Amino acid sequence: MSTQNKFTHWQRTETQFLAADPKAVYSIVGNLSQTGLWMKSFDGFVVHDDQRGVGTKVDLLPPGKLFGPLHRSTAPSGSITRRNHQTRMVEFTQPQPAGEMSLRWQVDEHENGCLVHFTVRLSGPGTAAFKFTVANALCKDFAVAAARLYKIVAPTAHRKRDAQIVISGGRGFLGRNLAADLVCRGLSVAVLTRKAETDFPAEQFIWDGVHQGPWTGVLHSDHPVHLINLAGERVDKRNTPQNIAALTDSRVTSTQTLAQAAAAAPTLATWIQSSTTAIFGDAGEAELTESSPIPTDHRALPEMTGVASAWEQAFNEAEVNAAQRYILRTSLVMHPDAPLLGPLNMLVNTGLGGPMGNGQQWFSWIGLQDWLRLIRCMLGFESPQIPAGLVHGTSPVPLRNAQVMAALRSVAGLPGLPTGSVLPKIGAAVMGSNARVALTGRKVTSEVLDKAGFEFQETDFTATIAG
Repeated sequence: MSTQNKFTHWQRTETQFLAADPKAVYSIVGNLSQTGLWMKSFDGFVVHDDQRGVGTKVDLLPPGKLFGPLHRSTAPSGSITRRNHQTRMVEFTQPQPAGEMSLRWQVDEHENGCLVHFTVRLSGPGTAAFKFTVANALCKDFAVAAARLYKIVAPTAHRKRDAQIVISGGRGFLGRNLAADLVCRGLSVAVLTRKAETDFPAEQFIWDGVHQGPWTGVLHSDHPVHLINLAGERVDKRNTPQNIAALTDSRVTSTQTLAQAAAAAPTLATWIQSSTTAIFGDAGEAELTESSPIPTDHRALPEMTGVASAWEQAFNEAEVNAAQRYILRTSLVMHPDAPLLGPLNMLVNTGLGGPMGNGQQWFSWIGLQDWLRLIRCMLGFESPQIPAGLVHGTSPVPLRNAQVMAALRSVAGLPGLPTGSVLPKIGAAVMGSNARVALTGRKVTSEVLDKAGFEFQETDFTATIAG
């Protein structure tokens, strides 16, 4: 697609598997008057007649106290522009200034269930503006929306697997996508969180990561219990001793708290302990696998190596009561909504999306769908079987920073000036984050996954971040 077309045409598709009958799913998806029950990225639709056929007048109800009322008072009504009950597809189109926005839902049969696709298309001169203000927001959290849909179509009485999944740190980007994906597959999922979220499709139990409490009951079940520990403060903080201590303490203490609770429960089927490939610090050209030593010299950065080493040590020193124990060092997880892409896209959209520093630092990454599938394999729900122990969750095709920034520019359809090393430092200081995340790198791959026969499906970085 040419740069000009990227400013006048845009499309994004989100897809989620549901372990449910496609006809039952389409009975909800195909009825736009029920969309607001499961998709919370907007307030639903008002369908103006009972026919719900092509040409039916429909009003989109955007969320928000500012944009919602403004849209409702100024935007014309949309309509159903395509519908096919045989292929289980429905499309709504909303006129925009000199263009339009189309939302399309389709339910396809798939082994043991169905795939739900949600596509947003924009056309016209307002595409760039609507992409950032409306369209991407409509796609956000689609997996969570699909999990709500699953709960409507297939209540808990129709659970597909006899297993209990417990996720600590289950409300962050990775945790909420993992919880939603597993709910959609018919699993009972419990999330340990500091604050409950309204309409979240998994059970939520309040904990503080420090003290034992009623939440420990989720580790006791008549079915196998699998624990995935993702808990810890967000890493996008300034590189100060106080922040490094907070990052470390939140991870170490929560791991110790979980180990204490697990010791008093029946043996867990699986414990997946989160860690990060940033444990290798600023590794230069070194090629790193699970057998590579952790650096102790100048390459060992306290906010990376120091935090991750303490995290892993807490797990290794705890008496972990689990039959299968993993340490999963995850690299940067990529998806159109990945948190890291926010500040990078900000640079790209201001014309400063060129290489950072010298652009040669390595960028190890993994697509969100590959990461979710890896977790399912580690839990024993899919093949191949992953041997217990240390695993690197990272794509076999690490990139240079210059390649990453070129991909971001390609998706945006914009040129970019080199940013050097000073601008990221200034930007990080303003945003309260750490510039070394962008200016350092590691070339990390997984010999464990290669030997196990795990096949990555998201190896095209540009396609992964475009959606």
